[in-house]
Amino acid sequence: MSETGDDPRAARRSRRNTRARLVEAAADVFATKPLGRVTVDDLVGAAGFSRGAFYSNYSTIEDLFFDVYADQADLMLAAVSSAVDQVPPDSFDLDSIGVVFAALTPFGRRWFPLHNEFTLLAVRDADARARFGAHVERFQHRIEELVTRVLHLLGRRPVVSDEHVSDVLLALYLHSLGAELLGSGGLPPDRLVTAVLPHLILGLSTPAD
Repeated sequence: MSETGDDPRAARRSRRNTRARLVEAAADVFATKPLGRVTVDDLVGAAGFSRGAFYSNYSTIEDLFFDVYADQADLMLAAVSSAVDQVPPDSFDLDSIGVVFAALTPFGRRWFPLHNEFTLLAVRDADARARFGAHVERFQHRIEELVTRVLHLLGRRPVVSDEHVSDVLLALYLHSLGAELLGSGGLPPDRLVTAVLPHLILGLSTPAD
């Protein structure tokens, strides 16, 4: 009999731990290998599990991919929120934006390929498109909350909707990640923070009354 056989709570906890480990290990696999070429063996090998562990938690590789995307988004947003918390409210200024964006640095090399893989999958597959839309809507809402919070700390309010401000910031961030990873000579994230973001924020907002 297994160690969790007599304890449903222990069994559920064990399954959660297995899923969490699969998601964590799969992030690197999906970030370095095209989704269409990833195999179950790749995923369980990275996590140190058997194929049975995969199929007891997921029906398809895409299902795990969706969980990885959501997990990485949550980790990124939590890191940014924590970075905002670490700056004293009365000291928060445009230079603090650099501290906030620096919190994203550990995630960039994973996030860029994951986001683009999901986008391509959604373009080609109607079911994936619906799931992508739900993920993006949730992600977008949380970015908007962060934008509102940061502008409030700066004593400013947007001149366009929070949604439009967050769209611009996300698009620029993804573009700078692509430039850095491709070595294309575009605007890398560190220059984005120092040369563009302060002016962009000032242009998209006005002093609060």
